[in-house]
Amino acid sequence: MKRMKHWIAALTVLCLLAVPLTALTETLKRNSSGKAVAEIQQWLIDLGYLNDAADGKFGRKTEAAVKAFQKTIGVKQNGRLTDSQREQLMFLYYDVTGAMEGDGLDPEELKEMYPDGCSRTGDDAGQVDYCWRHQEAGHLMALMLKPGLPDKAAAQVAARAVDLWLKNIYALYDEWGETSDVAFDQLDLFEEAWAEVETDLNSAYGPGSAAALKEMASWLEGCCTDRCFDLHTAEPNR
Repeated sequence: MKRMKHWIAALTVLCLLAVPLTALTETLKRNSSGKAVAEIQQWLIDLGYLNDAADGKFGRKTEAAVKAFQKTIGVKQNGRLTDSQREQLMFLYYDVTGAMEGDGLDPEELKEMYPDGCSRTGDDAGQVDYCWRHQEAGHLMALMLKPGLPDKAAAQVAARAVDLWLKNIYALYDEWGETSDVAFDQLDLFEEAWAEVETDLNSAYGPGSAAALKEMASWLEGCCTDRCFDLHTAEPNR
C-alpha cells in the first residue's frame, strides 16, 4: 500500500514535469538522447554515480554510471536502463533526497500495521523490529546500508537518519518525562554521551563524511530503539 502511494505520487510528479509517457517505455542505452536521458543523468549525478553534465547524451560515462547503479539493485550490469530499472532509479533518488518525504501512510494507518514499541529480534543486535513511530527512520537505515550505494548518497541518507533519530529520541524522553522525573536525568546523560560520540566520529572519519554519519546514525538508532522498547513494551506507561 505504501509502495503504491509512492508510485502514484511519483507518477504525478513526472506528469507535472511534463515527461512524455512514451519515453517511459524505451530502454535507454549508449547513443540514446533527449530529455529522458538528461533526467536519469541528473538522478545519477545527485546520487553520486555520475560525475558529468546532464546533457541528454547517453555516452560512455553515463553507461558506466548505469552499470554501477545496476550493481546496487542486483541486476545484470549491461549499461542498458530498462523502464523498470528507471523506475527503481527514480524511487532511489526520491528516497535518498527526501523529495517525497511524508508521502507514506499516516500515523493512524501505521498504528494498525506495526507494534507499539521497537524490539530487537534474533541474535544480531542490529536486527530491529521498528514500531509505528520509527518506520521512516528504520527505512533510512536500510537504505543507508544498501550495497554499492555511492558515498554521496549514503551521506545524504545517513544525515537525514541522524536528524530523524534525534527528533525521535527527544520525543521519547518528552513522553517519558510526563510520568517520571528520572527521564530528565537520563536525557542529560544521553546528551553528554551523544556530544562525545559525535566529536569522536567526526575526528576519526572526517566531519560530514559518509562513514562518520553512518556510524552516528547506527549509534542513535540503538539509543532510540532501546529506549522505545523500555518505554512502550517492557514498561508500558499508558
